[in-house]
Amino acid sequence: MLRLARRAAAPAPVGSLRLSLAYLVVLASHLLVTGLFALGFAGAAEIGLGGFDKEPAMGAMDLFYFSLINIITLGLGDIYPTGHLRALAGIESLTGFLLISCTAQFAFSTMKKQEH
Repeated sequence: MLRLARRAAAPAPVGSLRLSLAYLVVLASHLLVTGLFALGFAGAAEIGLGGFDKEPAMGAMDLFYFSLINIITLGLGDIYPTGHLRALAGIESLTGFLLISCTAQFAFSTMKKQEH
């Protein structure tokens, strides 16, 4: 996704529609990964690898919310996984940290190229 965003932003001046599109591609990739982790949490909970300490039961939006809070490494603590889902949550946080780092590097290099 970052490669696609780089191609979209390459000849674009700051504030252009192409640069905005590149950043939207990056945002979409983050949301896609978040959704995939939410599906992973749902599937893992369904087969009995763990659950979540929240009442009432977790719905699709609750899973996406937990995944989003977890991938950006905010970790509010209002929902927390139990059992083996704790390991998946740790992997998601690490993945989110790496995605945010790559995105920050992409934004920095894009802005740096725009200066020249």
